[in-house]
Amino acid sequence: MSHAATTTSAMRTRRRPMGGDYHSQDESPGRGMKPLAPLLATAYGRLREAGDWPPRKILLIRRNGIGDMICALPLVRRVRAAFPAARIDLLASERNAPILERLALLDRVLVYRRGSGLLRNHYFNLRRFMRPLRDERYDLVVAIAGGFSKLLAVITYATGIPRRIGFVPAAGHALDFCFNVPVAQPASREHQIERCLRLAEALGLPPVPIEVGFPVGGDDERYARGTMAAHGLHDRAFVLYNVSSSRPESSWPAAAIAHVAAALERRHGLPTLACGLPQDAPTLRATGLPHAVTPGVHQYAALVRESRFLMCSDGGAMHVAAAMKTPAFVLFATADPQVWRPWGVPFAYVRSGSRVADIALEPVLERLAQWLPTLKDWSG
Repeated sequence: MSHAATTTSAMRTRRRPMGGDYHSQDESPGRGMKPLAPLLATAYGRLREAGDWPPRKILLIRRNGIGDMICALPLVRRVRAAFPAARIDLLASERNAPILERLALLDRVLVYRRGSGLLRNHYFNLRRFMRPLRDERYDLVVAIAGGFSKLLAVITYATGIPRRIGFVPAAGHALDFCFNVPVAQPASREHQIERCLRLAEALGLPPVPIEVGFPVGGDDERYARGTMAAHGLHDRAFVLYNVSSSRPESSWPAAAIAHVAAALERRHGLPTLACGLPQDAPTLRATGLPHAVTPGVHQYAALVRESRFLMCSDGGAMHVAAAMKTPAFVLFATADPQVWRPWGVPFAYVRSGSRVADIALEPVLERLAQWLPTLKDWSG
């Protein structure tokens, strides 16, 4: 079956057997259900009582940023492998939906957009947003996240879908009832990808190889090649430094970036190309480095794939390196590198514990000098 995803702007473990008849209202007795269930039913509509198993129609939900979506792709692939004939749609955010544009795993991508005025409040907006989605009559919804989220729980409930799987706190929460296939959030420290895959284990889905890649097109490759030619760069012979940061605490000063770039060229013969989004143009200019404004994630990914390694702050940019099988050197603020490291590629980091701006130059240069020789045999 071919699954060419189309994108739609919508309105612009406690394991249990999954087969047989299914009655959604009684699945998690005694876990905080009584006070809030009638309120949500009034606000968003009642739950459907039964759905098909194996499911004919599946909804996956993954909110937040690009890195979150890339870390969800192994689970998406596992669901598709388990249910090859099912229609599988994914509800994404405006920030992470572009990752899915050319992914043949999905039938449709729905983009959650906030309303204006009062409807900028997610809980008010959901009633309007969910009306056409509820009419789709999905059989299963998987709320993909690294842990319990109150908003995600309510979004999942508001779909009205009979089988609803997601993480709940081990100690319980008043919104536990939103998931009737609840998976206790583990206390163990594990990679975000491994955490997401626990949802597949709770459904009893057979494992498949972990793959985080997404396709780039010919136009993206031509953009990368043209950018490299304009700056006299050759494939796998330059460093790509992404100056973007989604959080203020993750940004590094332009002067520090320029200093490291000069050291990389002087000591290792590697020139640096800086890149970023349109809003990063002042920082790019301040570095004094050759630079490019990447118009979208696929053009950026094509540049990443051509570089020797990517250097960036923690965030979605480093996961694009994993998707393109490119090594990554990452400056972390407070995030845990073992939980959020780029999956499956050579990786090194320096972590501040506070702000990336507090990271001194010398530890970065020392770590780079230790790490770079290990890349000589990496071919992706």
